[in-house]
Amino acid sequence: MKLAIVGSSPLALEAALRFHLHGAALTWFNASEFDYESFFEKSLNPLSYTTETGLHFLKEMGLGYNPRESFDFNWWKTNYFLPLSAFLGEQQKVRPHEVVSITKRFLGQAETISNKTRFFDLFRLIFQVDPKEFIKEQEESNPETFERLSQEMVESLQTNLEMYEDFDVVVDVRKAMGPQSLSITGRALGESRVSKDHLKYGHEALALARSINHDPQDIREIAIVGSGEWSAEVLLSLSHWLKDEKSRLFVISEEPWPFQQFLSTGEDHAVKELKKLFAYMEDEFQNDVTIFHQKLREWQSLDDYVQVKMPRPVEPIPRLVFFSGHNATAVDQLIDKRRLFLTLEKPDFREGLRHPENNNLDLKTIGVDRILVLNKLKRAAVSSTLVQNEIGHFEVDQHLPNIQDAWKRDLETFKGIEHEIFKLFSPSDAH
Repeated sequence: MKLAIVGSSPLALEAALRFHLHGAALTWFNASEFDYESFFEKSLNPLSYTTETGLHFLKEMGLGYNPRESFDFNWWKTNYFLPLSAFLGEQQKVRPHEVVSITKRFLGQAETISNKTRFFDLFRLIFQVDPKEFIKEQEESNPETFERLSQEMVESLQTNLEMYEDFDVVVDVRKAMGPQSLSITGRALGESRVSKDHLKYGHEALALARSINHDPQDIREIAIVGSGEWSAEVLLSLSHWLKDEKSRLFVISEEPWPFQQFLSTGEDHAVKELKKLFAYMEDEFQNDVTIFHQKLREWQSLDDYVQVKMPRPVEPIPRLVFFSGHNATAVDQLIDKRRLFLTLEKPDFREGLRHPENNNLDLKTIGVDRILVLNKLKRAAVSSTLVQNEIGHFEVDQHLPNIQDAWKRDLETFKGIEHEIFKLFSPSDAH
């Protein structure tokens, strides 16, 4: 079995180790992905991203992995990921190259073969190679040929080269890192036109939230779009900023009760901290309401001629505002690029249970300093003409670290895919 594994996630490493153990002819395309796990360290236990298989290989190499008291991503990468990647590089093909295309070798998207499945044809992966790496490889492996290359020819190789390799099976274990639209429909009016310094997605939004939490930079109003695991992590990252009485945060979610699903599936520490933050903000608002009613009663007790000279007390607005059951449908920016204006809509068929007072208007616009888009992310686009559920092509969806038992769940998912791959190469000739 000739197998390609695509991705540099912790699960991609474990997949490569497992199939090496099974004796597969393996090529691991591990072009670097963003190490966003380091943002989630507090949600990970010390032995996260390790397995008995990996620890066994380290032992055979005369190495060991001694986890820190709490999970340290850089420690894990230095003492677990990199040594095992180097080991695989000596035993199998490990290519630090970006895959740009996954197709069948000859079959078109709608084409079939008589009396056979599409699995009969191999998969072709096209990947990009830095010409400097290619030249160095040729110089080391075939110096006589390299000497015959003219300097002009060597210098002409300034752009990435494309190469290909064919495989029986492809396992895509890349992390979902690509941004989705701020609208859950996939398209929001004006989204491509506003400043990307003010509109951030996914891990970039999380990095900005952490920066703002340490240095507010006069950012006083922020909108978070989404209420899943990414949003929970961003909200917790903004907790210090949010507790400043000058700050206000808007949460826009299609959920009737935002964060309800995360509170039931999230990692214990993250759930506890999020509940604590919600309770803090609710207590603050209820205290403001109590003070407001007291001042209102005092104002109402005044004589009419005194009332007209004193403004009526203003009803408080919570500093953590929920637009539940809503879509973000458009965004615009002032010409001075200081503020963003987000248009929100709520359909009749969707409930908005959290802060239902925000449901009354069909169309509303809020002004904010920054928008952090935290809808579900997607894998980076790869050119493909594969059919849906293509036999032999597997994609592994992975959990964020702040989901309960995330690593255990990912390993269980991979075991299921591993079982499906073995069935393709059973003696029963099922394909």
